[in-house]
Amino acid sequence: MGTAEVVGFGGKSPAEVLEVLSAAVTEKAIASIVPKRSQNIELDLLNAPYRTFLSNTDSSSSKKNLIIYCLPSTVTEYMTFGSESSAIRSSILSGSGDVVAVFDTASSSFAGGDAKSILSALSGDNAEASASLASAALASLSKLDGLAASQLSPAGRNDIVIIVGSGGREHALAVAVARSPLVSQVVCCPGNGGTAVEGGKISNAEGVNGKQDNDTVLALVKRLGAHMVVVGPEAPLVDGLVNVLKEECPDVRAFGPTKEAAILEASKAFTKDFLEEYDIPTAKYKNFTDANEAIAYVESLDIDGGDRQVVKASGLAAGKGVLLPTTKAETIDAVKEIMSDRAFGDAGDTCVVESFMTGPEASCLAFCDGKTAVLMPAAQDHKRALDNDEGLNTGGMGAYAPAPCVTPDLQKEIEAMCIKTVQKMAERGTPYVGVLYAGMM
Repeated sequence: MGTAEVVGFGGKSPAEVLEVLSAAVTEKAIASIVPKRSQNIELDLLNAPYRTFLSNTDSSSSKKNLIIYCLPSTVTEYMTFGSESSAIRSSILSGSGDVVAVFDTASSSFAGGDAKSILSALSGDNAEASASLASAALASLSKLDGLAASQLSPAGRNDIVIIVGSGGREHALAVAVARSPLVSQVVCCPGNGGTAVEGGKISNAEGVNGKQDNDTVLALVKRLGAHMVVVGPEAPLVDGLVNVLKEECPDVRAFGPTKEAAILEASKAFTKDFLEEYDIPTAKYKNFTDANEAIAYVESLDIDGGDRQVVKASGLAAGKGVLLPTTKAETIDAVKEIMSDRAFGDAGDTCVVESFMTGPEASCLAFCDGKTAVLMPAAQDHKRALDNDEGLNTGGMGAYAPAPCVTPDLQKEIEAMCIKTVQKMAERGTPYVGVLYAGMM
């Protein structure tokens, strides 16, 4: 019985690929489908118009197997998952008889053929089609080999990248950036104990004394002759680090939003108003700059009768400015803690009182270029301290991805919200470039 392996598509499920797989099952050319690093293929095949299962009881009439390989869009991806391309080469060069088709997402097409020629090759009636697909596959891989060789040469390994920040997030960013063959050195400013001993291309900046302010980063960029700056924490973005780099070092690439766009992180009150204005789903809320007005609003609600509220400091509070009271008295105390006692400093100058929502929570992050957004796999973490979720919110502990509660359909819906956010920010004259965070429940 024939088997189809679908390799390297990640979260993508191109219609052209789904059509081939569905048709191959319908024509009994294959009996089973095996996704490898292609997490959305299974569910999207179940949707109309395909209605195709991974395993099918009807026996396949073909003795040939099918391999559909997604051509990596970057050399870094190609090298990171080199075992996949090696398996493709091995299948072709060993004369296994498998039908190998390479799909290029950039052109939304198969190299050296189309759906009809793939199905024809599977049937065994068209050796020419199979040879054309194999030849085109090897040519595509050879092109990537050439690019990899160029980037791996000593002349190509010369980019210095600065990672701004000192947390676990920045450590993960440093490791990811260091994988690129274009990068010769990753310097963390200020970094942490983990990045200090990571080794290889990664090191902590010398002489910064634990600082990551604009002047410190700018001086480091000039001293090292850095080519790119990746900003991890929210605070430097809100302080305008990207703006300063664009003005002082226009040839240095900065990954992150400008100060004007970072207001989405800097002000929960702004973000809530923005979402409401553009009809992007968000919980019911009210913003307050006066503690007495906020308390009066809380007094007007039937909190003890079920209308529970969340109280948030609008500004940056390192992920900890969210209080989760359970009674009306606790809600009033939460307002006072943020606005009167100033537990979170200036971050509590504006307070957001928001309807409490329950359900699985997911952190969704999207790459943005100022025009559109591409969502990464959703993640989940454990927000509240103490057993039974009885403690305060933390900055997030024990994160994992992908989050099983975010189905492929939900992933598309959330991505559409992120795209709309980026589009509307661009219309305001504050294009958002970098990673956009969306908390979903």
